[in-house]
Amino acid sequence: MKESKVFISKITYYKKEDIRILNACLSDWLSDPKILHFTDPRMTYPFNIKKWISLSYKEINIETIIIKIDNWIVGHLSIKYEEDKNSAHLFHLIINQNQLRKGYAKKLILYAEKILKNDNNIKNIKINVVKKNQIAKELYCSMGYQEINNKRTRYIKMKKNI
Repeated sequence: MKESKVFISKITYYKKEDIRILNACLSDWLSDPKILHFTDPRMTYPFNIKKWISLSYKEINIETIIIKIDNWIVGHLSIKYEEDKNSAHLFHLIINQNQLRKGYAKKLILYAEKILKNDNNIKNIKINVVKKNQIAKELYCSMGYQEINNKRTRYIKMKKNI
């Protein structure tokens, strides 16, 4: 059996072709209202790429990475730089449902951390997780993220110093 090639690359919400590709992937991955809500509770079903971009990708300090298996995109993660706070925020971590529990989310986070460690201004990474998303919370805890806020919101805020 042939070994699959896994690689991570950058993609942008500012190029038409990239948006077309992202729309195809995200429309499929977020076709379940529960997954869409876990990913971004501000979004309403069905998924709409224009609303997605207007809510989260208007600022220029955002970088998006994808993970591919044999040229098929199977995961997505965005990084928002908050240099004035010496931190970065990871968001919209999404893995294709058929590829869950294979370590791809962890690979994306590790890749993002590597990028951020090379930026001397970034001292910590933050991530929010919907309280009901226990699987994601366990992943983040296993990677050294700690809860910093568990107030009466639907999110748990987590942070890791780098």
